[in-house]
Amino acid sequence: MNILLTGATGNLGTQITNQAINERVHNFSIGIRNINKVPHAWRSSLEINKMDYFNKDSMVKAFKNKDLIIFIPSIIHPSFKRLPEVENLIEAAEEAHVSHVMFIGYYADQNNNPFHMSPYFGYAERRLAISDLNYTYVRMAMYMDPLVDYLPELQQMGKLIYPVGNGKINYISRKDIAKGIISIIQSPKNLGKRYLLSGYSYTMTELAEILSHVANSEIKYEPISLEAFGNMYDEPKGFGPLLASMYKAGEMGLLNQDSNDFEILTGKKPETFESYLINNYKDA
Repeated sequence: MNILLTGATGNLGTQITNQAINERVHNFSIGIRNINKVPHAWRSSLEINKMDYFNKDSMVKAFKNKDLIIFIPSIIHPSFKRLPEVENLIEAAEEAHVSHVMFIGYYADQNNNPFHMSPYFGYAERRLAISDLNYTYVRMAMYMDPLVDYLPELQQMGKLIYPVGNGKINYISRKDIAKGIISIIQSPKNLGKRYLLSGYSYTMTELAEILSHVANSEIKYEPISLEAFGNMYDEPKGFGPLLASMYKAGEMGLLNQDSNDFEILTGKKPETFESYLINNYKDA
């Protein structure tokens, strides 16, 4: 099976590519917009295809003679600006006679979810459903990874300020998401399904306790308002309200989603938040 991963030099794509190389996944290639971002260590191990989500012809060319496309969406917002990439993905895959598409989505996609990116994920899955393509849809829980870089700021403030109230959020590391995806592509029987790659759910009080333990200093949970949070992190412009809308979904209980899909696929438990932070956080 000839496989092509898009967005390979992004944070998640890098994890998937490194694991594919380490696991010696056969006929694994990547499609990226900027060839200069490809690490030198990959160049002798991978076929590299230049493509752009907003240039369908470049996607058709990259998809030629490929059986499976693993598509990682861009992070462009607002949602409507990303819709052309879905259309280009599907049309290019159909024109190139691709057998199967795996779409990497997000779990904040319910019909009542206020997350500003929710409409995009809802559209993508339904658009795949009406296409002529065979597809696998993978939903991810919230990334743990950004908390490693955010922890020094939280340590300085002495508080965790996410506007989630009593809601729980399920977290998983990019490394574990990549493990799940590699497990899917290593067995054809895993294709054609809908997955949720999730870890463990935490209240923000529980998360603050974990952060306190790892940082070796007290971090209390003291949420601020959605508006204040949006204003505080509004860089680039519009990102703050986007981020706040995600935590509003958490407050509503919409990000408290658990699944055993990861364990079924890999035969292992996902890493806990505390273990991940201990293994990755270096106290400056």
